[in-house]
Amino acid sequence: METRPYNTPAALQKEPFTAAFWILCAPFLFPVLGAFLIGIVWPGFNQVINGSDGTARSVGLLWAALAAIHLVHFAILSIWSERIGAGAFAGSMRASQNWIIAAILLGPVILIVPNLVAAALAGGEQGWEYSSDVDTSFFAPENWGVSYLVFALVLAPILEEVTFRGVALGAMLVRGVPPFMAAAISSAAFTFLHLQYSIPALLVVFVAGMGFAWLRLKSGSMLVPILAHIAANGMITFLASLSPPAG
Repeated sequence: METRPYNTPAALQKEPFTAAFWILCAPFLFPVLGAFLIGIVWPGFNQVINGSDGTARSVGLLWAALAAIHLVHFAILSIWSERIGAGAFAGSMRASQNWIIAAILLGPVILIVPNLVAAALAGGEQGWEYSSDVDTSFFAPENWGVSYLVFALVLAPILEEVTFRGVALGAMLVRGVPPFMAAAISSAAFTFLHLQYSIPALLVVFVAGMGFAWLRLKSGSMLVPILAHIAANGMITFLASLSPPAG
């Protein structure tokens, strides 16, 4: 695989419009289309979404459905990336032992430190992470189950990193966009995916995206930001299990 600076696959300069689709459209299209198809085969799906059916079993099935949508999304994205010659993860998955350790240690810091700052700016109120129209019961520990943990700790980090630190960041780097600008633009797109959060939390997402982009640039590996994102989500999940959010 031919690479450019920061060990970015040169093949990411191919098919720019398809790359833009994966960055700007696919993260919204796949959940909407997936939810539509699931609603056809599962009549009770809409009742879970609108909150009229909040049983643990139904919410567990919802997370299983979302995990399946993410898995299909990642599979198709990987097939495209492999076809153009950028590899299944839009970059190298090799990293030194030092970078692996750094990813696991820095991942939680990248997410938790700006979280603490944003919480302080928001007055330290609980539940500031989500906008007022989000049903936070979906994220309650009693509704997690295996499907939620696979979704939050594995599928979401991998798909988001390949999309934004792989395809988005890499496609701009191979076209000569300065690294800081490429990191900022890709992080802004990453933030736009998380509109379910409040404004302070969106700032946290952007800062975290910049942190993951920095790891990608410095390490030259996609494995590093992926592991950092998994470690960050894992720590947030662990902390949430100790102090479940009210409501």
